[in-house]
Amino acid sequence: MKSKRIVQKLTAFALAGGLSLTASAQVGSGWTSYSPGKHMQEVGNVTHSVSGSTETFSINSSATGEQRCEERVEDDFSTSTRQFEGMLKVVRMGGTGISVEQEKSVTGGTWLMIAAKHDGSLYTVNGGTTIATGVIGNTVRINVITDCSARTSKTYVNGSLKATLSNITLAQYHKYGAYRLNSGYGPCTVQWSNVKFWKDGSASGGGGGGTTVSFEAENLSVGHSGTGTPLQTDANSSNGKWISLDAENTGSWMEFTTGTVQAGTYSVKMMWKGNNNRGQLSLKVDGTQVGGTLDQYSSGQTYPTTTFGNVTFGSSGTHKIRLTVTGKNSSSSNYVLSADKFTFTAQ
Repeated sequence: MKSKRIVQKLTAFALAGGLSLTASAQVGSGWTSYSPGKHMQEVGNVTHSVSGSTETFSINSSATGEQRCEERVEDDFSTSTRQFEGMLKVVRMGGTGISVEQEKSVTGGTWLMIAAKHDGSLYTVNGGTTIATGVIGNTVRINVITDCSARTSKTYVNGSLKATLSNITLAQYHKYGAYRLNSGYGPCTVQWSNVKFWKDGSASGGGGGGTTVSFEAENLSVGHSGTGTPLQTDANSSNGKWISLDAENTGSWMEFTTGTVQAGTYSVKMMWKGNNNRGQLSLKVDGTQVGGTLDQYSSGQTYPTTTFGNVTFGSSGTHKIRLTVTGKNSSSSNYVLSADKFTFTAQ
């Protein structure tokens, strides 16, 4: 049975590791978000469900013939640049050769097809390039950038370019979910979370052309020293929310766990909310202080972004960001700290 639904505007989410991909967390720069409609295509013994920003697609048998459980995105395009992004988790793979994302020509034919194998790897069917391994039970971020002028389609995994297709046929549109390849079979279960779309940007980013990955503080796992970290709402904050550490003295801390960041050297930035009851803080990444002391005191409400300095990660993984109260401005009425958004820009 086919079902039809129109996409609501996608909101931030939290998943294992708490990665939030907002309009500043895509690959490259200059992108404008948009929300195309989409509708389900269901053929064979398949099921589809939605919970929050996570969609689950299942092929429930090893039958041959068409087995399809996909969202057909109503984003037909033939000009400028477009970007698809989503967090992919292959929950189970009893079969093999299951397409999880496609970029198709409106006039027929598939150009980009990302598929999963039984061994837990992802590959592009056109070209046969392996783009990721060990994905069963784990979450990876998939970005696909299509440049209509150059007629190229580029696939990124966790911000790193893994495959490029050339001479694509326009116009194009996207599909994602679970689809049995001609050489494949089920069963399988695939989850896509926080799928987003952008247009009119560039694959190159700021900070020397590096990839930028941002994490909304309110969507990350957070621990603290016992004073509490309540969620605050403010329309002027990134994504309309921020996290407060209700500190009353020096030494209090809150610690966030990021989503996956690829190996490399990154500039670390934090957006925060200043006010007249703020403390001073140090920022540590995985136990090492980055930059100097930040004074969050302001006589009124402010929303600055501070660059702390560079960090280098030797391998892909999650990281701990700890904010610790080191004191307060003599004009401040308290030691409260704020965290709105953390940004890592590759150098």
